[in-house]
Amino acid sequence: MANSEITHMRGNLTTRRRFIRGAAAGLALAPGVLAACTAPTPPAGPTAAAGTPAAASTKPASVLPTYVPLQGGPKPDYPSAGQQYEDGWDNYPTNPIKAWTKAPPGSGGTVTALTNGFNPPSTPFESNPAWQEVNRQLNANVQFNVVQPVDYPTKLATVMAGDDLPDLMLFPGGLNVNIGGGGGGGTANLPTFLQTKCADLSPYLSGDAIKDYPFLAAIPTFAWKNSGCSFNGKLYMIPLERYVAGQAFFKNVEIYDAEIGKDYVPKNADDLKRVFQQLNRPQEDRYATASFQLQAFFVGNVYSAMFGAPNNWRLESDGKLTKNFETPEFKDAVAYVRDLYAAGLFHPNSLNYGDINAARLNFVAGKFVLYPEGFGQPWQDFWRRGLKNSPPYNFVPLPPFPAHDGGKPQHYLGPGFIATNAFKQASPDRIKELLRIMDFLAAPFGTQEDLLLQYGLPDVHYRLDSAGKLTLTDKSNMDANYVNWKYVVQHPQVMYVPDIPGYAKAEYDAEHVLVPAGVNDPVFGLYSPSNGNKGVTIQRTMVDGLTDIIAGRRPLADYDQLVADWRSTGGDQIRKEFMDAMAKT
Repeated sequence: MANSEITHMRGNLTTRRRFIRGAAAGLALAPGVLAACTAPTPPAGPTAAAGTPAAASTKPASVLPTYVPLQGGPKPDYPSAGQQYEDGWDNYPTNPIKAWTKAPPGSGGTVTALTNGFNPPSTPFESNPAWQEVNRQLNANVQFNVVQPVDYPTKLATVMAGDDLPDLMLFPGGLNVNIGGGGGGGTANLPTFLQTKCADLSPYLSGDAIKDYPFLAAIPTFAWKNSGCSFNGKLYMIPLERYVAGQAFFKNVEIYDAEIGKDYVPKNADDLKRVFQQLNRPQEDRYATASFQLQAFFVGNVYSAMFGAPNNWRLESDGKLTKNFETPEFKDAVAYVRDLYAAGLFHPNSLNYGDINAARLNFVAGKFVLYPEGFGQPWQDFWRRGLKNSPPYNFVPLPPFPAHDGGKPQHYLGPGFIATNAFKQASPDRIKELLRIMDFLAAPFGTQEDLLLQYGLPDVHYRLDSAGKLTLTDKSNMDANYVNWKYVVQHPQVMYVPDIPGYAKAEYDAEHVLVPAGVNDPVFGLYSPSNGNKGVTIQRTMVDGLTDIIAGRRPLADYDQLVADWRSTGGDQIRKEFMDAMAKT
């Protein structure tokens, strides 16, 4: 995951996403009662949004919505250090009030949503009181079709090819974005699909029009821009804003600290291999690390960063773009990971885990110790599950380190979003209804709506005391958190998790290590037709080839031809189109 051209934070802006004041929004909001919502604001550079978040609003350069920060809220325990950081809280804000004081957003009908299975399955609707209460407050029968990540591209392509579309559709990576440093290039043929079968949201959300949906207006501009929500002069999608920190090596604290050392960070690639070897105990069914299918052993996400390769693309001083695997640093990373695999340091199921959830189960179970995982929601999920082990497991990321002595530590930053959602074409009244529902689902952190969506029902799923201690029951995750509300839309990210002691501080500390070492991708927010049409296919061929080389099924000597094939089958054209798009901006 990546953001724009800025590598390090500049300045000390402390703008917050606050709660909207006043009757103009039709909300009964009291200053100082609700908690602030926070998300990183766009750094300067080719993909940064115009304007500054310090202003009450910013005028979009094109069809992007006006950013209107929410007002009010108590002081966070861990204030944001700047644009790419979040505010954090140890305790939930006390006396949360009801943010939605208008009529229910829905009209009583059914709303269908096709979405990705980022989390384990939730409790089915029929026996899920939290889901039922959300639908009651929405006055809508929201039904999710949740598809596991490994099957989602095929399912999405099938749905897009037909005419029986769901109301809401999730697109991993947005318009044309590589999530995870060298990933596939968005959803094939998405621009054509958006223009022919999806609702044009421009009349409802562009510019100041979004002020009719104040919680959506609080989503920062960079999330809309970097996800490609606008295309060809129209706005088609709504982003799922997320942290800018990307994937990193997470350690099982209980094992790593006891056997390697609490504060030990590998000095270089050779030292990491030594650490892996010390952690590797195949005879005990415990391995140093792991991967899962279609990841090429994380060479493009984590290992190549260690070797100094670009985050997907690199903008050279002459204005040309270089793809990550065209560099000698990336090739060195491939050779290094191949050596790790040959040494038996990867869990033997690494080529068989079907998706991230399958691999995560064994990470949580202590089957491997150092493993690339995601910041934010993924971290919360596997840490939470680790606490249920006996003894409980804790997980924190290692600081970045270079492959060679004297090198510069790198961390691949993300674009500040994870996916987008689009609507199928419908009447203006239906589009407005769906937008009202989306606005409700983006209710600010610290409200009764936020509590319901994230944690469930009081006394059934959680208890909130007068000091802000939020205690969850065993049903909370299954009934509330695992329902895919946050993958339709959500308020800007904050650092708060009630059932993981010390999480906000750990995340705060991690951000202040990962973000300063951040490297960005210069093509976020740019569109290449060839990448949309061919990117997934040629990238999949590349990933398959890298997987075979690393797993020893093909010689390393095949690497150069693999890169040459990528260039000749579309890579060079993709490069040209990105460069042309960059020149226009």
